[in-house]
Amino acid sequence: MGCLFLILIGVSPRLGVLALWLLTDWVDRAFNGGWILPLAGLILLPWTTSLYVLGYIMGDAAAPWGILGAIIGLFMDIALHAGSATMGKKRMAT
Repeated sequence: MGCLFLILIGVSPRLGVLALWLLTDWVDRAFNGGWILPLAGLILLPWTTSLYVLGYIMGDAAAPWGILGAIIGLFMDIALHAGSATMGKKRMAT
């Protein structure tokens, strides 16, 4: 089951987080049953959210590996948004 979620997150982090949220209780446990932060993470920062949830489930999100995973996810989200903005500018210039 875990490998399926990793494949989904690799293909589409939003789809992976949505599957984790609907099919398991991992997202609820990671965010203490709240729904606003996971929804915002699903829309704005899917890589950060998915790696935070996986870090939380694998041990403790405050552990060095959990924090490192969330930071790597944040950099991946920033790169994703920067790449989208760059492609949009190139399309408008042509």
